[in-house]
Amino acid sequence: MDRPEDLQMHNWRSAQAPILLGGSLIPAALQLLRFLRDVDQHPCLYRGPAVSQAIRRYEDFWLPLLNQHNATFPLHPPLDCAWIWHVHRLNPIAYARDCEMLFGRLLDVSCKAHDDKSDSVELTRGLWEQRFPDESYDLDLSRFQYDAQWVPHMQPENATRIEYNLAAAVMRQQGFFYQVSQSHFEDERFLEAAQQRYKAFLHLFKITEFKMFLVPTYDIDLMWHAHQLHPKTYIEDLTNFLGRVLEHDDSDSDRSPGQKLDKGFHETCELWLQNYGDVYERAGAMYRGLPPAPVPPSHQIPAVGTPIDFAPLTPREVMQVYVTILRVQNLPKKQGDIRVRLKLERKCSSFKLETFSVPLREGAFWKHTWTFEAEKSTKALKIELLRRHSSILRQMMKGSDVLGYTSVSWEYLLSMPTLSLSGWLPLTLGLPQSNCPSLYVCISLTPPGPAPYLLRIINSLPTDDNGRMGMGGFSDRRGCWLTRTVLDHSNKQMFIIRAKFSDGFTRTPEDKKCIYIHQGGWVYKNSHSTRGYAPAAVVAVANQVVTGQESKYELSKQRCWCFFDNTSELLVRASDVDPNWDLGLDLELSGNLRGQVRLVCGRKLEYEVKGATEEEERGFVTVIRYNLADAPFGKATALFNWRTGAMEVSQQESVVLILLLSSIISRSVLDMKHVRVKFNGRRRPPPRSEETPDEWGSVVVQSGEGGKMAKSMAPFYMWWNMSALNWSTMFYTSSNTMFGASGCGAAGSCGAGACGGSACGGAGCGGAAGGGYGGGGGGGGGDGGGCAGGSGGGC
Repeated sequence: MDRPEDLQMHNWRSAQAPILLGGSLIPAALQLLRFLRDVDQHPCLYRGPAVSQAIRRYEDFWLPLLNQHNATFPLHPPLDCAWIWHVHRLNPIAYARDCEMLFGRLLDVSCKAHDDKSDSVELTRGLWEQRFPDESYDLDLSRFQYDAQWVPHMQPENATRIEYNLAAAVMRQQGFFYQVSQSHFEDERFLEAAQQRYKAFLHLFKITEFKMFLVPTYDIDLMWHAHQLHPKTYIEDLTNFLGRVLEHDDSDSDRSPGQKLDKGFHETCELWLQNYGDVYERAGAMYRGLPPAPVPPSHQIPAVGTPIDFAPLTPREVMQVYVTILRVQNLPKKQGDIRVRLKLERKCSSFKLETFSVPLREGAFWKHTWTFEAEKSTKALKIELLRRHSSILRQMMKGSDVLGYTSVSWEYLLSMPTLSLSGWLPLTLGLPQSNCPSLYVCISLTPPGPAPYLLRIINSLPTDDNGRMGMGGFSDRRGCWLTRTVLDHSNKQMFIIRAKFSDGFTRTPEDKKCIYIHQGGWVYKNSHSTRGYAPAAVVAVANQVVTGQESKYELSKQRCWCFFDNTSELLVRASDVDPNWDLGLDLELSGNLRGQVRLVCGRKLEYEVKGATEEEERGFVTVIRYNLADAPFGKATALFNWRTGAMEVSQQESVVLILLLSSIISRSVLDMKHVRVKFNGRRRPPPRSEETPDEWGSVVVQSGEGGKMAKSMAPFYMWWNMSALNWSTMFYTSSNTMFGASGCGAAGSCGAGACGGSACGGAGCGGAAGGGYGGGGGGGGGDGGGCAGGSGGGC
């Protein structure tokens, strides 16, 4: 084994030899995930008085019952005791010591899992009630609340015989489920790879003779936890494999640079690469940051029921991808610098990531990692090796040479048993070569999972009462509706939104204001027509609710709209004291909306951006649903920005509902701020739109090494960081734009100015972020059309 690759392969095979937990840890890991999800539905078990009660019941009732019947019956602990027992076993040495002290032997797991629906629950309940008639088997967790400030009370020395600090251990484990809660952790391919990596992780302790502080990634840590939950088997397996039992040290949580956890992780990465020839970091298994702050439900609880969602949108599937470029061999004998470029095969032609440049010499080394999310429909990775000429003049004239390229399809990577690929990739120039360059590359990805719908609302020409673009001449006007087009991630027209503005001459009275949502794109009578019609299918209508008794002041402070056949209502209220009240609107939603729903200004829960300023949160609204089976304490199902018109909606949420909410808020702010709306009568109808080969959201760069990303990569960060100008230039080409690529923006609300420059009549536009029903902050609008008017005038 002279070659390093041979030794690394030998190490990996040696690591895979042991049989753990009788054959496979995967069933135990899946069982553990289900249990953690049950616990996570009761946050009081993480911190608060419920923890003290659970520890008392665990020591005084569960452990004695387990000791008495462990060898006879398959017992099933109540949830609170099961949680404390779980945490106790995650320190196998402390657990064995406490069991030996209390009962003279190790209490092993012969009981069934908490989520196993069997007669063991009733059997255990009967045994519990027979031995402890004064203590209920189930602890009523609804009586307890999560308390972030809770500190366990100091107990007298004789109050507990358990030496391990269970309360502190519980608090350390409260964030673990968040790290492993993504759907790919339940994919057996991902878990199979995790099991192999766990064995290799244990083997590193043996190679280093237990002298190093090794830090697991979360796929490995999940397997480690699942293994430790079977104390007797864990002790036997590790004694046979390593000659000793490992203590699971979860006491270090400081991830600051230079601290023990950070140093240990980087040393683990180096050891893994040195001994296995692969990078340690793995897609979908890395630290996600702190869990987002919880958002409690409001006091309003809408009735049960759900609107029909008429949105036949194209589903999206995304994967997390890690790509590391390590080194190169078989280079030609030339001068200059070399770098590696990464592209995707489809749907993002301008997406390019590049390593830093290194001198062209054999064995050139990068260790450069990219992390991003990609749609499965992008098909494949394309990797190029580029050479920069040593002559500046030659470089300017010819550009960089391509020394070779290759591609790796997603289907090939997904067919790999570990969802990863590590090794030498030969490069080619399309012709047979006997000694072509090769790159050592490490690629990993997660199984594809459903992704939210991505939508953008852009301003369009106003329409008349019949839904036709334009209002005709002065003598034959038939109403004026502010109109917007909803595009999906492929620029396909999905909906047309129309808001009643006037009868053609006079502004629409407050009690007659309404918003229509039409399903589909513009309809043209024939191939020569230039003015389209809104589709006939109306899937939702919202009407403003007024009594006629409101004063102008009251109307400037709040607006109320009803929708879904008057079964649901949204109240938009402005602040009386904050001059920038549109930064934090008061939104009250009620009605038949399938359980409890809350609208919260800003990016919350899954969308939370740590450290974001109030200005950066402007216009964002998070839609949170409560009492869901998988998230009873709140799950963000949509995020939209009513200023820019961009949004993402989970596949379980009603797209029509989100479009209505965004449109209502946008129109309400426009009216409450008395924004003037102007129209350019010389605007021509837009050309018919076409879907483009590039799709926004097809790839999202999460992080990169080796310096900042180029400005050209800005459209490939999260959509909320992409300006309307970037979006229109990169994804909405001039052949199908409604404003021209330089002027098209989204359609949010006042003060945003969707279109810039001459696209909507020169100085008539305001701002630069997005658009609106009526256009820009005091200067008028971006809708175009044939009307003119002011805040009190008409069309």
